[in-house]
Amino acid sequence: MDSKAAEFEIIPLKEWQQQRFPYWYHGQDLFNILIPFDDIEICLANDSFCMEGNTLIFIGPAKDFTLRGSGTPNGYLIRFTSRFYERSALDRTLINSGLFFDSERLLKVVKSQIKKEEMKMQIMGNIQGYQSRNAAVTSLIVHNFIESVLLQGIWETDFDKELPRCRDSTVQGMANRFSILVHKHYKENCNVKFYADKLHITPRKLTNLCTEVWNKTAKNAIIDIVLKEALRYIENTDLSISQISYEMGFSDESNFRHFIKKHSGSNPLQYRERMRAASGLYAHE
Repeated sequence: MDSKAAEFEIIPLKEWQQQRFPYWYHGQDLFNILIPFDDIEICLANDSFCMEGNTLIFIGPAKDFTLRGSGTPNGYLIRFTSRFYERSALDRTLINSGLFFDSERLLKVVKSQIKKEEMKMQIMGNIQGYQSRNAAVTSLIVHNFIESVLLQGIWETDFDKELPRCRDSTVQGMANRFSILVHKHYKENCNVKFYADKLHITPRKLTNLCTEVWNKTAKNAIIDIVLKEALRYIENTDLSISQISYEMGFSDESNFRHFIKKHSGSNPLQYRERMRAASGLYAHE
């Protein structure tokens, strides 16, 4: 099968290796759906998530994740590009929904209502089907299967509210692409014009778009993303503040400390101590 035209894959989790990409991958944004059949632990953005089996786990683009644990994970990973999946207005709505783009959560987890054995049979049927068909039929088979998984996720997260939220898929999709770009490039550039140029729109239009979708300017959207990533480093790692400032792309540690203080109200070490005390890692005096 020629996967260059159909940019997707369905592979067992036990065969997936972090940062090993299929040969058709050329830096595109990958949408990920994990379907574990047993309990699983996912590491994402310095956080760790313990998930039950027989769930659907949706991870959007620009998010690197690993699986933790000594056992062999039982389940499957579906990953695909927007170029493969987007064929209609419904497609754009589904992949631009809160399944993959949720400002409050790093990933979306939905309990599957399909029994484990039935889901296994569905996945195996699709794998066997697309491996024995020509490229056009292959794309249709896999596209329809992915759509059924996305619709199941939408249904379980409140169908009536989720789809209307993305009714203007062009605007929402552009905002999501902006968010992806910021997550990719914030360590080297936090200038609004840099992202506007990549999206082929003016900085003013980008700010208007962000205001419409998130009720914040493009500059504030960038600041929020950088702040959220920095606070995750501070809270969930033992790196020194100097090391974190370097990881975050700041040229000077003092600038990093000032940024955290200005936008969070605490200096980095105070924030770390407060969050760890709140989670019970430090004993209360």
